[in-house]
Amino acid sequence: MKKLFLFTLLIPLCICVSAQSFSWGAKVNVGSPNLKIKDIQNLEINQNGENIAKLLDDTDAVLTYQLGLFTRFMFAGIYVQPEAMFSSSKTEMTFENIINGNGNTNNVVGEMKLNKLDFPVMIGKRFMKILRINAGPVLSYILSQNISQSGIKDAWNEINAEYKNATVGLQYGIGVDIAMINIDLRVEKGFQAISENLTIGETSFAADQRLEQIMLSVGIKF
Repeated sequence: MKKLFLFTLLIPLCICVSAQSFSWGAKVNVGSPNLKIKDIQNLEINQNGENIAKLLDDTDAVLTYQLGLFTRFMFAGIYVQPEAMFSSSKTEMTFENIINGNGNTNNVVGEMKLNKLDFPVMIGKRFMKILRINAGPVLSYILSQNISQSGIKDAWNEINAEYKNATVGLQYGIGVDIAMINIDLRVEKGFQAISENLTIGETSFAADQRLEQIMLSVGIKF
């Protein structure tokens, strides 16, 4: 997958030699990320034979932002648009029926925050010099991650996860060009899990966690 991304990343360098036009600019994205948690294992009972948790498949999205730069090469009606974006995303996770030290069940709520660098390479087509459709791979490097929790953090309810340094995904969407302004609506899907394990208290789960989001962006060409 990474080889495919690197191959796609080289396309703008080839097009640059014979490109009919070139532009660059800055953009800001507003997104609504959703952490998909699937393939849960070891979830039914704990060492005492008790039901320990019910994990919600869909987490609650929190509005987040991205800031960065883009370049665009046009050739024969096709364009390639590499981007470099700093992303800060938050997602709220809810776990139900967690058993505490006294044997009572409680809900545990955690907020996962990721700071990362995203490098999409969008390949698209323009229509009527205004409308655009595009799609392409995105390589993400995680700079930092943190899981915060509401209430008192104890040994029985502490949430931990090990996140990968880099993942590959897909972005696709539509856009509009109005003079120097670019407006895009995109969907991002994760090809790879950002983490494959999750720990609540002393219990570890095998969990496929993938970050997906819908983004609205506004850019300006210089």
